[in-house]
Amino acid sequence: MTAHRAGILAVLAALLLVAVRAAPQSAPVALDQSLIRIQSQGNELFAMREAPVAYSTLEQIATRIAGASATRTAAPVRVIRTSPPQEIDYLFSVTNGGTLVLGERIHTRAAGERHYVFARGAILRSYPSFSVPDGWLWLVDVPLSRETTVTLQLRARAHWPLDSVSVTTANVP
Repeated sequence: MTAHRAGILAVLAALLLVAVRAAPQSAPVALDQSLIRIQSQGNELFAMREAPVAYSTLEQIATRIAGASATRTAAPVRVIRTSPPQEIDYLFSVTNGGTLVLGERIHTRAAGERHYVFARGAILRSYPSFSVPDGWLWLVDVPLSRETTVTLQLRARAHWPLDSVSVTTANVP
């Protein structure tokens, strides 16, 4: 190898070393394994894998979802929409017969505002349980975007009142 080629190789090696050292290193991303997170067209769905069932009667959930409260707690399932800007919280109640009652609380944000405010709440629908060997199973469809509806599978032992349900969905680890 000639001295000229050796010099060129040395310069290229030095440039490569500088480029590698200068390349930005991405920070490690901490994945929250307690949440399911799905995105579609700028919208996001967050679901707790072990979701609380805070209400055991229809009256309890109806009272909670109907009014604005000063403090907002984490919802078992939350959808954040970009247009119109909304946060939709889904809350669970399970009756003594195993029917899942799904409540919805919608918070909106006006243009130029930073914080969401309570707009309305209602009981969205109820789901009778599928009978499965290990307890109760419910399939809940949650609209995420125009093209995407997420089907959540909620499972619990057939024991009332419930404290929580396990949440999974197809094709999401």
